[in-house]
Amino acid sequence: MKRFMWLILLFVTACAPFNRIEGGPQSGLRSFSVELPQLWRELDNPKYLILTKDGPFSQYILVQQRPMAQPFKNTKRKLNKGMLPQEAAEVILDEIVSDHALLNFRLIENHPAIVNQYEGFRLVFSHNTAGGSSFKTIYYGLLRGGWFYSIRYCASEGNYSDRDVKTFEKVLHSFYITDAESA
Repeated sequence: MKRFMWLILLFVTACAPFNRIEGGPQSGLRSFSVELPQLWRELDNPKYLILTKDGPFSQYILVQQRPMAQPFKNTKRKLNKGMLPQEAAEVILDEIVSDHALLNFRLIENHPAIVNQYEGFRLVFSHNTAGGSSFKTIYYGLLRGGWFYSIRYCASEGNYSDRDVKTFEKVLHSFYITDAESA
């Protein structure tokens, strides 16, 4: 987890105005678009998109697309095309709970949800790190075609705010799959 956060910190770029961030042939795996909120910075690469306002140790929004067939790091469970959203949520929960870097995991919510027009699920959970930091995460996921998409907001205990949650919800509602093969 610490290595991931340092990597994020190294690559976070300057502030950008409110723009649509879209995938396409030049973006590799990514076939989605979202609205970039004002005053948030972006780290953009073919595998995921990360947005932050005050730095990834404070808060971030992560949008990720991964092939359903790609194995997870912490669970042997797998996603498949025939799964219902809640079945996919159970696989993701198993992956999260099995991550030994997340301490004192506490599930707050787990229920079906609509991500823009797509059926999915919503998880809300909190956890601590080995360094003693506390985080809260709102996590949405959905299956489309052969892909799993996740959109999450994560913030440290002192930086979690209703205003940033509203910003996250705007990003979430702007989420759109751009590649017809993924839909």
